[in-house]
Amino acid sequence: MKCKYCNADVSPAEKICPKCHHSVFAENPKNKNPRKKYLTIGVAAIAFIFIATTVGITLQSQQATSSEAAQQITQTAASGTGIDITYDKLKDRFNDSPNAKQEKVLLQNVNKGSDSFSYNLADSILLSGKLNPKNQQIISIEMIATPANKEDSVRMVTTMGVFIESLFPSDATDKRQAVLSDLGFRQGSNLQEADNTSIQGDIRFRFVAVKGTGYVFTISNKADE
Repeated sequence: MKCKYCNADVSPAEKICPKCHHSVFAENPKNKNPRKKYLTIGVAAIAFIFIATTVGITLQSQQATSSEAAQQITQTAASGTGIDITYDKLKDRFNDSPNAKQEKVLLQNVNKGSDSFSYNLADSILLSGKLNPKNQQIISIEMIATPANKEDSVRMVTTMGVFIESLFPSDATDKRQAVLSDLGFRQGSNLQEADNTSIQGDIRFRFVAVKGTGYVFTISNKADE
């Protein structure tokens, strides 16, 4: 079969094009509406390679509650400065990503009057967060991932990338690459011992490996730490 991005020959068993590192199932955005800006899966593919080979993750899904894992990573208060975006705006940007659609990790609607939310974004990903019930601005987000195979690992990294790009739509690619690199998705890093932080403007991203659970990715305002 042919890659829709670079037209290289790709084996039917491969999910990532070995030449351009795009998903072989993704449509080339150049063949669609040229005015619509799409996210690329390049960094997610590179991160996948690091995870599957250099890093060598062998985690299996563990039985651990979201509250136990989150408490080990963040003690963010129920009120705070927040990350200056409403849940609905983040949801619209996130769900508009072709990568989010492809990996089937679309954000759900949440209770407008609630100060928190929690639900499974995928079988291996639990998403939770805190909201300001008055204006629905997001105070913090916690994503707990328990990748048991390569597909789960790709989904985890892709989801992280979509979150980053959704928060920085005008500088999406550069921010995604910078944050993921800071968080340990680079050659030679050992993600099984990760405890990394990236600060972009007022937003703090953190990625931590939790023994017996998996990985916790958090987003918050640096002033709320």
